[in-house]
Amino acid sequence: MDRNRLDLLIQKYIDRTATPAEEEALNSWYRDFSGEADPFPMTDAQEAAAGQDMHVYLTARIQRKKRPSLALFASLAAACLLGTFLYINWSKKPENTNLVANIPAAASENRFIYLPDSSKVVLHPGSKIDYQQNGSNRVVTLEGEAYFDIASHPAQPFIIHTGRVSTTVLGTSLNIKTWSTDSVSVSVISGKVQVTDARQQKTILTPNQQVVYNQHTNNIQQVKIIPASVIAWAKSDMQFQDMPYGQLAERLDRRYDVNIVFKNPALQHCPITGRFSGTESLNEVLDILSQTMGTTYTINGRTVELDGTACFNQIN
Repeated sequence: MDRNRLDLLIQKYIDRTATPAEEEALNSWYRDFSGEADPFPMTDAQEAAAGQDMHVYLTARIQRKKRPSLALFASLAAACLLGTFLYINWSKKPENTNLVANIPAAASENRFIYLPDSSKVVLHPGSKIDYQQNGSNRVVTLEGEAYFDIASHPAQPFIIHTGRVSTTVLGTSLNIKTWSTDSVSVSVISGKVQVTDARQQKTILTPNQQVVYNQHTNNIQQVKIIPASVIAWAKSDMQFQDMPYGQLAERLDRRYDVNIVFKNPALQHCPITGRFSGTESLNEVLDILSQTMGTTYTINGRTVELDGTACFNQIN
């Protein structure tokens, strides 16, 4: 299922606006994702009733908390969806078709980048990408490590060059690592890619597969992977326990290259506990924060304003 379509279905399910056909599409995706048959099959009416009961229960749980936890909503989003736009030094060359991002090795967070074609990239500190787009191709040169969630444009293949290896995709999510001149590893999270080495040998990868290419011996090894372990680095800085909202805002400032301000300064002291996958966009993160904290946000350019009461009141 297309990532944007999945995001929409999840949000509509949470908002209780999904049609029966949309709910079935989401349930079908989840069953396929788990890879297991449903051990407790339900009728359509039973599934609808269970969904309504869950919504009421979660809403009551959130309202009762004086110190709200993000763990529930963030874990749900991470499980369904599989971010980090720190200070990015984009530079444009005269042709205005080339974008370069240099990420300092000393950076404390990973960084999220929206490419002009709507693809998403999470860069590991110490990494660099050079992006070019023309009428027929989208081309990236990568040094270091990055997670890619590539927007599908069938007429414009997306090609990633890493050392002596090139990876061609149409629309997929993958992780590429090339920290040394010795090897390049390409790991597919979803979709399908073609990896071409220096000898023009082509390898097709599907989800949960990885190739490791030795650039000295031209040896290529293909193995099975657990996607969560491959991209664990992407969420390492998006897990927090009882962190004051103000401190989390400073982290998001650096990750997404924005300036977060509090209309109600007291909101900065509210503690937050949460887990994100590390691949969410700024809007996805703010949406979950707003749902859980009972707050609102507005974005004006690179300024984000948060508003709401300091913390939820205790309900007996």
